[in-house]
Amino acid sequence: MDAAARQLVRQTARELRRYPPFDAMERAALRHLAVRLRLGYHPRCEPIVGPDSGVADRLYIVRQGRVRGGAAAQPAAADVVLGPGECFPIGALTGRRATVYQYRAEEDCFCWELPAADFHGLQERSARFRAFCFDHLALLVEASQRARRAEAAATLDDGAGMLAPLRGAVTRAPVSCTPDTPLGEVVKAMHAQRVGSMVVVDPSRRPLGIFTTADLLERVALPQAAPATPVGQLMSAAPVCLEEEAPLIEAAMAMARRGIRHVVVTRDGKLSGVLSERDLFALQRASLRRATERIHTAESVPSLAAAADEIRQLTRRLLGQGVDAEHATQVTSALNDGLTQRLIALFAQRHALPARWCWLALGSEGRLEQTLATDQDNALVFAGEADTRALLAFADEVNRGLAAGGFPLCKGDIMARNPRWCLPLAQWREVFAGWIRAPQPEALLNAAIFFDFRPIAGDASLAGELREAVTAHAHASPAFLRAMAENALRVAPPLGLVRDFVVAGGERFPGTLDLKGMGARPFVDAARVWALARGLPATGTAPRLRAAAEAGALPDEEAQAGVEAFHYIQGLRLRRQHLEGGLAPGAENRIDPERLNEIDRRILKAAFRQAALLQDRLRMDYGL
Repeated sequence: MDAAARQLVRQTARELRRYPPFDAMERAALRHLAVRLRLGYHPRCEPIVGPDSGVADRLYIVRQGRVRGGAAAQPAAADVVLGPGECFPIGALTGRRATVYQYRAEEDCFCWELPAADFHGLQERSARFRAFCFDHLALLVEASQRARRAEAAATLDDGAGMLAPLRGAVTRAPVSCTPDTPLGEVVKAMHAQRVGSMVVVDPSRRPLGIFTTADLLERVALPQAAPATPVGQLMSAAPVCLEEEAPLIEAAMAMARRGIRHVVVTRDGKLSGVLSERDLFALQRASLRRATERIHTAESVPSLAAAADEIRQLTRRLLGQGVDAEHATQVTSALNDGLTQRLIALFAQRHALPARWCWLALGSEGRLEQTLATDQDNALVFAGEADTRALLAFADEVNRGLAAGGFPLCKGDIMARNPRWCLPLAQWREVFAGWIRAPQPEALLNAAIFFDFRPIAGDASLAGELREAVTAHAHASPAFLRAMAENALRVAPPLGLVRDFVVAGGERFPGTLDLKGMGARPFVDAARVWALARGLPATGTAPRLRAAAEAGALPDEEAQAGVEAFHYIQGLRLRRQHLEGGLAPGAENRIDPERLNEIDRRILKAAFRQAALLQDRLRMDYGL
């Protein structure tokens, strides 16, 4: 290779380094790629590759200009515009088949081209490139998370990254004993070792339970247990156990949901260590334990409002550490559930409530997808005869208490204090049955909110009975499911035919995208239809997509790509709401795509494309 050729290879490699996955590709593999690339020119409107081209024979990487791709067999499907650094047709090359998409030069463009044999050889050479080919959306999201952590480092005191494995946070060997060990010996050992927990194990060192300093008061001091009592009689059985490869965020979620201070760490099911709340959040200014304790000990609405602020601080911290949207929203939702439950407990004792009642969360809260820029959607169900005046007065206090804590009253009045949404179980069944029998626009709008219900407080079996009846009725109603599918297709992802995105926003927010109504909603609506059609009990969008794949409604890889895309959009919403201050009302879910970095623009475009593909499948399922 002469000097000019070597210079060209170096220049090509430098240009490729600007784009994923080449930015993280092994140096030798990148040079191998750069040597084998050839530059091709494609005039405006010229077809580049399509279903009629036969088995895909090369990889195209856009260097300059734009390429438009769309499903040739599905004219209703949304096209996607590819810009510099983006590749096609990866799926066809990996599968050694013809592409199902038609790619055309949107404008005069140059593409680097790599023969199929070299493409497969590069997959063998580069683990990074191979991973990109099989799960490119997940790899792009990972690149975005790296960038976010780097951006946040300047403003956040980032302690242990919440995506790091548990094994790195365990700093000492665990202290353990057998179930027949006398209480006196356990207490002495804990004092000598200066630990707050003793793990009780079987002969194979598999955890059976845990005994903590909190148990000393509740189960020893107060009942005055004898020192000879076997610890197996006083331990907390079935402790929360996580494998040491699990990320720290999993431990945080367990602590938030269960209100516990310790998580047992295992290796292949055997005791490996113990992670305490202090270990996990020692470096965090906004502590999960502090937020949880504020909720559990609150005796007034103002104290719960302070706890809600603590939750917001914690969410901001998790996002700054690069925690993904799924885990961040689950932690936030678990804490918000605790806040609502505490508020309900404070007010319930003031009212003559029936023996069986249940507070239902609806909409995003019911799906465990609640962000902090959200209003209330809730309802009440009760059994038998009851004084509805007492229930409505109780609900009114709870709704106003949540509003004081930062969760505004619903503008559509979909709240438990509204007599329409405070009903006995039998009447709730009739309400849902009416929506299913006559799927008019208002019924479909209500269905999009109420079908995602989840019990928060009270007798959860009431919610279970209602779900069984509603799910069975919807599953057996093809006309209703078709109407739901039609409604789900009314919102198209904002992909542009000329530019990357179709922006709107009117006079107030010009040039912006609605990440909630146009971004997240297509995933939420499609997942709901499949869940109802297959009789699936899940309420969250990601669990619904995964369960739908298990039930055969769509391929596993398509469901997983949908989950990745949905959570990426949710992550953008969370970043907008938690990491940017001074947002005008109505701007919480809007974003200017021109302000995104190149990686995030690519992922957002891929996420919208994935929403369009899910809608295409829904369209085919119902012949729409």
